[in-house]
Amino acid sequence: MNDSCARLQNSIKNLLVVIVLFAPSALTLLGTDDKPLFAPRPAKDAKASQEHCEGAGIFQMIVDRPSGKVKEVFIRSSTKNVLLDADVINTFLQWRFKPNTASSVTIAVAFTADKDTAFYPAGDNIHASNRGIPLSFKEPIAPGKLWQWFSELYGAAGHR
Repeated sequence: MNDSCARLQNSIKNLLVVIVLFAPSALTLLGTDDKPLFAPRPAKDAKASQEHCEGAGIFQMIVDRPSGKVKEVFIRSSTKNVLLDADVINTFLQWRFKPNTASSVTIAVAFTADKDTAFYPAGDNIHASNRGIPLSFKEPIAPGKLWQWFSELYGAAGHR
């Protein structure tokens, strides 16, 4: 297992235990009318999967109310892995909601070392446990570009 992934293991386990204790599903953050119409689950890219990376973060989607399309994604609490953050951003930009319902949706996303797709472990009581990124993403992003802009968050091991 990669050193950067291994370092995350203990902190992620602690975060996941706390999150799972408080709520059954992140989608409980949404009202009945705000459920997404199209919501692919974030999946690890080949490199993250090969390295058995894991991490948990909190992401916010800003939805264009008239169209229901996600127009921006914010990282409120990073997974601390550039590959996983990029995977979530790129997937959430594909989500679609019923027009004129949701305008902002916040979801916790977690990846485990042994699964290639994310799960949503949180609910109403989620709080950022580490640094986010004070920039919105309106287009898909490559992990290398994300690392280039925010290398202090991801560290030397973040660029792959």
